[in-house]
Amino acid sequence: MAVFGIGAYYDCDVSSDFVNEECACIGYGKTEASSLYEMLRRIKKGDIIYIKSYTIKNSTVVIKALGYVIGRNINEFNFPNSAESMGFGRKILWKRVFEENDEWIRVPLADEDKKNNVYNSFYIIYSVMLIIN
Repeated sequence: MAVFGIGAYYDCDVSSDFVNEECACIGYGKTEASSLYEMLRRIKKGDIIYIKSYTIKNSTVVIKALGYVIGRNINEFNFPNSAESMGFGRKILWKRVFEENDEWIRVPLADEDKKNNVYNSFYIIYSVMLIIN
């Protein structure tokens, strides 16, 4: 089992769209962001995923929702009530959606954690401190 963090900002926060559509998407097609698509392809059913944002000022990852992958296939998802694509993604069972600001989990990061993950829109977690928190 692996743990992945994914951003949900497409000109605005689309975390609720991910939750409502039961998905986590990379925001791009296969050729627009081939490395993200490859990561998406490597996710396994049962892997844990969370919706995150990053606060530069406080060097803090904010966790907005937590779930696990339930679908084996990569699909293209559309925004609710729209033909506009959210890009390719995986089907997610969101087990916990944290209420805005009040319940969001805030994880302060060490410099070593910032370098490899948080600036990316999608990443696998290797840091024990991030997983434990």
